[in-house]
Amino acid sequence: MSQDLQRRANTSAVLRVLATGGPASVTELRGTAGLSRPTLEVILAELVATGMIRQQEPGETDGNTERARSAGRPARSYTIDPDAAFVAGVDVGRHEILVMIADICGTIRVTHRAAVPSGTDGAELLDLVQRAIQEATDDLGIRVDQLRSLAVGVPGVVDREGRLTRSVVVPRWSSTDIRAQLAEWSGVEVELVNDANLAALAEQWRGSARNHRDVLYLLAGWRARASIMIDGEIVTGRHGEAGEIGSVPELFFDTPGVLLGDPSASSTQVAAVFAKAGAGEVDSQIRVDRYCAELARTIRFMTAVLDPEVVVIGGGLAGGGEQVIEGLRTHLASDADPRGWRTPLTLSALTDSAVALGGVRRAQLTAAAADPWVDAVITAQTPDPREKECS
Repeated sequence: MSQDLQRRANTSAVLRVLATGGPASVTELRGTAGLSRPTLEVILAELVATGMIRQQEPGETDGNTERARSAGRPARSYTIDPDAAFVAGVDVGRHEILVMIADICGTIRVTHRAAVPSGTDGAELLDLVQRAIQEATDDLGIRVDQLRSLAVGVPGVVDREGRLTRSVVVPRWSSTDIRAQLAEWSGVEVELVNDANLAALAEQWRGSARNHRDVLYLLAGWRARASIMIDGEIVTGRHGEAGEIGSVPELFFDTPGVLLGDPSASSTQVAAVFAKAGAGEVDSQIRVDRYCAELARTIRFMTAVLDPEVVVIGGGLAGGGEQVIEGLRTHLASDADPRGWRTPLTLSALTDSAVALGGVRRAQLTAAAADPWVDAVITAQTPDPREKECS
């Protein structure tokens, strides 16, 4: 191995130790990274200079400097600087834009929501997205161009070049290079991604699909959309249309039409049906059961084809909670094979943040591919949603 490659490997090893084990002194790093003191001192000085890590004064961790002094002067330690890199994920929804910004340790530092007025599309919607991103970075005290990467989730088909080719929700964005416009405006790497695919990525990272590599994710909204994950990879298909079940006549159903007999019914009216069903109103329970029967038909078909480890139900209508899951299980069991329905079925653990959080994860991976030091930190992180990623 060349000297340069060896140094890169040593630097990555130090970053991985700090990302997983938390603050460490030179002496501690010698034991865990297996490097000599002179080598470590050179690497640490470089990482401090580039802002990847920072020195941590004795007693800083627990705030008890008096106790630190009483035991003699402890060695100065080093820790990952969370502000070394930021990434953002954006969910462009029918009624709302959600922006989440995370630091290099995976901690969500900003969550910003912006309402989308009814009928907003085209340049006006793009302006709202840009404004939401700008306000989110302002909240964090950074410029937009200081983001390492930005991933934007959109409802529709996104091709391999990152162009939205078809969308019922934002039709005027179709065949327009929104990604390029956002990249030019922001000055950072931008990816445009199907929203269901980002949600599935988030569920595997921090949600109900953790520890699973073969996943079927159903985004249950105005129209059901799916994401397919096989062996840990999202399958998009040749034209980006994998999972677009709404375009299959045999599987298509209109949620407001099924629940209320009115395709133009509002989201408030749809939510009211689930609320009344949960409160025991018989008519609403019948409507919800009819919806579950339609969704179960889709799940049964896709599960027979893909044989996933788990099926995750997300999206706005996942807010119907256990009544939706129980209704689905009832309909799936009724037509299952003699062995019974075998595939675990669960609700999203991330509610309405899944798409934006998946955007954060996608942006993390993109930033990691461009920077070996960022890669060392991100790949070392433990995906526990209850804790900060860097120890």
